[in-house]
Amino acid sequence: MKSIDKLKRLTGENIAPKKAQQAQTVPATSEKQEQLADLRRRIDSVVTRAAMRSKAAQDEARLRGNQGLAEILSGEEIENEHGRFFLVSDRVSGASRHGHRNLLEAFDLDMSAAAMLANNPLVSEYRSSDALFLDTETTGLAGGTGTMAFLIGVGWMEGDHFQVRQILARDFGEEKAALTYLKDIAARKRFLITFNGKAFDINLLATRFIMNRMQSDLPGLPHLDLLHPSRRLLGHRLENCRLATLEADILGVQREGDIPGWEIPQRYFDWLRKRDPRLLASIFEHNRLDVISMATLTAHLVEILTAQAPAPYTHTDDYLAAARLLLTRANATGAQKILDIFHDQTCSDFSLQSKKKLAQLYKRIGRMDEAVQIWRQMAACEPIEFYAVSELAKYQEHHEQDYSQARALIESALAGNNTFSEQEQESLSHRLKRLKARLKPSC
Repeated sequence: MKSIDKLKRLTGENIAPKKAQQAQTVPATSEKQEQLADLRRRIDSVVTRAAMRSKAAQDEARLRGNQGLAEILSGEEIENEHGRFFLVSDRVSGASRHGHRNLLEAFDLDMSAAAMLANNPLVSEYRSSDALFLDTETTGLAGGTGTMAFLIGVGWMEGDHFQVRQILARDFGEEKAALTYLKDIAARKRFLITFNGKAFDINLLATRFIMNRMQSDLPGLPHLDLLHPSRRLLGHRLENCRLATLEADILGVQREGDIPGWEIPQRYFDWLRKRDPRLLASIFEHNRLDVISMATLTAHLVEILTAQAPAPYTHTDDYLAAARLLLTRANATGAQKILDIFHDQTCSDFSLQSKKKLAQLYKRIGRMDEAVQIWRQMAACEPIEFYAVSELAKYQEHHEQDYSQARALIESALAGNNTFSEQEQESLSHRLKRLKARLKPSC
């Protein structure tokens, strides 16, 4: 039975089929009509009061949430032509410490080095103050058209301070107003610095601009994504290259009570239901630290790439990785400058892997004397390592054409205390056979 029929039965209305109703038109009594009208008035009253209570509760929760945000986060409501959003502003002194580093170190970057890190020569034409650091917190970690960046953190250098702005869409209806504010800030900057922004943040924001029918130059700005150079320069000694790992192991930043990234989307959905500002406080702090850490991480990477002497909190292999990166970017001069750091150091200062890497780099840029010196030192150590013997024998055979010396080297290595695998022994034995043939007097 339909709901309308149930209601008619309860109110005593005639529920006979239409044809039967037309056939027997029994007029309702005035008493029944009055009862029915009274019942409808009561129902309307109940529905109206419930709707008013629901709206009042929502308005109260929203007001309480907004007031609480302002108290807990020291922010303010901002209004523009597309609506309202919530903004938190922070002005961090350049003299502030962030882990091992002073924030001011990011204020005067070597922009040629920054361009090398970004693999974009355009960046070399800008200044540090032209950079916009950007990080988002979203309603989902997988991206896609259903994911919204509800909190957008940006930072930039201004005078002797680092300015941080955190743009919050308090609900989905505030997204366009929030994006408008971001668009206005980005219009004043010339390039972006993010961490994994190429794969996530910028693509997400580009999608949200399109869905809101907005034009923005943000996705087209030159972009230094710190994740990629961090992997190349520092990944050799890290368990992973997450920003939290880089903070702890490289920058010396220790976060206390930091919210894990996977928990952030659910916190926002809880905020939408409860409007409890305490749910968002730790998200704002997480985002603020991300933005500041990107600034000091940029300074750290630039310092490695432009080093003239070993700096604190770096490893030898960091510089060797930097030299390899510069060679990949066709900057042999920069690579040589980094290698000059090790010119006066003895080979015993390095690990076996570092010795190999250093010799390979010297070989690539044509500094064979330095490479040969490392090979000789490695070949003189026990147990004898295949790489050193092989490279030195090849050099003696092909460059010096000293077949006797190359033969003696291999024979001594094969007879001595070595770590050669069966395949490596076969390789050296084959080279030895060729050398003996070269030394055999011709008839």
